[in-house]
Amino acid sequence: MGKINTILFDLDGTLVDSNEIIIQSFKQTFKYYQPEINYSREQIIEMIGPPLKETFKIVSEDPKVINEMIDYYRDFYQKHEFDYIKIYKNVIETLAELSKLKINLGIVTTKFKESAMPSIIKFGIDKHIKNYSFLGSVPEHKPNPKPVFYVLNQFDNVDKALMIGDNPSDIYAGKNANILTCGIEWTLVKEKLKASNPDFWIKDYTELLDIIKKEI
Repeated sequence: MGKINTILFDLDGTLVDSNEIIIQSFKQTFKYYQPEINYSREQIIEMIGPPLKETFKIVSEDPKVINEMIDYYRDFYQKHEFDYIKIYKNVIETLAELSKLKINLGIVTTKFKESAMPSIIKFGIDKHIKNYSFLGSVPEHKPNPKPVFYVLNQFDNVDKALMIGDNPSDIYAGKNANILTCGIEWTLVKEKLKASNPDFWIKDYTELLDIIKKEI
């Protein structure tokens, strides 16, 4: 394999700090649909990552109930999103530098497009990243590699690729696609993420530039 010329990012918890709005959206949804159970913050954090339709099966296997819960969750999320969400330090600066280096940039998220794009646009991520895999872009989701392949196939000059994320499913999706992987220090599940054995680990996005420059 040659040089790293393609980088794929997870969105939530990786490029944007949406952890608190996600936690609050889960909390309010469970409070409404399962008021007899008080899930701890730690329990809710463990739920972050998979698609909502998978997570809400802990309440019901009925697709109708699950869809209602998803709608409730999204309604709360959309109403309060920008009360909580912010972009991580040095994201835009790093994306701008990577663009100057002609690195292919993409996002692989388990959010639907209509839920993901508001924060992507608000923080100007869309000025640097144009290629995406949203929930529903392909039938499968991370850790299946097909969402990764979906984005990789949007580029015509992929040499060596790197997947960056805050959840083990991001790392396993990259590994399953046979590409390099990178974990991040600011994850809420640090031990689990480290246990997924990413090829690289960064504490700040500026370190990503060092990795890329060494690899190219």
